[in-house]
Amino acid sequence: MIVEVDEAARLLSAGRVVAYPTETVFGLGADVFEPRALEALRALKNRDPDRGLSVLVRDLSTLEPLLSGIPEAARLLAERFWPGPLTLVLAVSDSAAFSGVATELGVGFRCSSHPTAAQLARLVERPIASTSCNRSGEEPCASTCEVRQRFGPELPVARGRAGGLAPSTVVAISPAGELRILREGAIPANDLFTVVG
Repeated sequence: MIVEVDEAARLLSAGRVVAYPTETVFGLGADVFEPRALEALRALKNRDPDRGLSVLVRDLSTLEPLLSGIPEAARLLAERFWPGPLTLVLAVSDSAAFSGVATELGVGFRCSSHPTAAQLARLVERPIASTSCNRSGEEPCASTCEVRQRFGPELPVARGRAGGLAPSTVVAISPAGELRILREGAIPANDLFTVVG
């Protein structure tokens, strides 16, 4: 079912999985701190539970209470490229709280420039677990039509069109500020290193 963004936010807050457009492709979202929602998201995606998920946030200030400190390199990159197709993998202060989405490198945080994704992040009080809208091994859904064809009409889909950019660039930043490019996407790695020197 296709829903308006405020209804999508209500469903996310109620523990449902929702598909929504981003500046790249469609994403699947669920409440980070609701185990049943995360389990449902992983089941839809057929994703290994050991693999991490990204977390959609409103802005850089949202990270302050989640991290024991924001490395300067992360702050510089977020100030330059957020909102936009950049995922920052950072160590969190309470790893147990993020056990459903974290990897050994930390948690990947994403601040989308797409109006629908950005509004969802503002409307939902808790961080949103996020991953591309596809089953593992398949190409991500690029349209509402593809989402409905692959996942059926029961999955709520927030109204909007995906932006079609390349996938987000994913960079892990250690507490000491060292960068490790995990995936080069819409933002070239050289642009990241230019910003952080």
